[in-house]
Amino acid sequence: MKHWYSYLAVSLIIVFQPYSSSVLGKQLIITSDMQYEYALELFEAEDYDTAIIEFKRFIHFFPESEYLDQAEYNIAVCLFNKKNYHEAARAFNEIIIKGQDNDIIEQAVFFQSRAFMQLGNRGYAQIVLQNYLKLVDDINIKDKIYFNLAQIQLSNARQFKHGSLALAKKYLSKISAFNADKYRIDEYSDLIFKAEHAPRKNPKAAGFFAIIPGGGFLYCERYHDALITFILNTGLMWAAWEAWDDDNKALAGVIGFVETGFYTGNIYGSITSAHKYNHAQTLKILGRDVYISPDFDPEDKAYGLSLNFKF
Repeated sequence: MKHWYSYLAVSLIIVFQPYSSSVLGKQLIITSDMQYEYALELFEAEDYDTAIIEFKRFIHFFPESEYLDQAEYNIAVCLFNKKNYHEAARAFNEIIIKGQDNDIIEQAVFFQSRAFMQLGNRGYAQIVLQNYLKLVDDINIKDKIYFNLAQIQLSNARQFKHGSLALAKKYLSKISAFNADKYRIDEYSDLIFKAEHAPRKNPKAAGFFAIIPGGGFLYCERYHDALITFILNTGLMWAAWEAWDDDNKALAGVIGFVETGFYTGNIYGSITSAHKYNHAQTLKILGRDVYISPDFDPEDKAYGLSLNFKF
């Protein structure tokens, strides 16, 4: 309710500002600081829709303000927090292209990369960071880029993308010794080592063992599936043999055709089970995401870093 009265007051001030003091008794004037603080108040209250409106109003009426770039950035953050990641990525891109405030550009780059990650586009998320890496010399920024690139590769590893763990290890190795503790490099290196040496099942071996129905599933430790597959396939094979032995070749042919499908599925399922087993082992180890994200402190208008954990 407080925000509604504030919004009404701001609107009345803007509407009646041109009127002379003889009409209103006293001219009402809103300053750029007042408008910005009001928009920021809405931002802090997580009223992102109204905050966007008020930040845009601020940009329209006070285009020469020192907070102009900040307001544009805050609009993009609002879009991100609203989970409108596509529009947020576009807004951050405009800020990056505009390129006036280095601190804001830095935050915009990381936010845009995260927006692409949320959209499932890891390729663009990496490109944004890699392009920015070429433009900066600050070792702290470079380390943050390397850490985020490593996180993207760990995310790829969770999707079982080949070579991702090696790339993650490569990016982590580029982080300076000065920031090694900050980014917990030892912990992540140990995590990658465990993922690389996790128990694995060979898909080719699973397919080979599946020559005996259920053998591939047994190799992949899917004992229930192995038992059902063995019983089903051997039962159909026995039925086909009995039909043939009884000189019922037509029935034997039908049963044999059905069994061929089940037998082929047994081999294919065994190979797939090996891949699933390996993927499950990777997920068991790499089951946590940690991202360094830009963080805005409304109290002193300062920027910092926050660690976000996803379990």
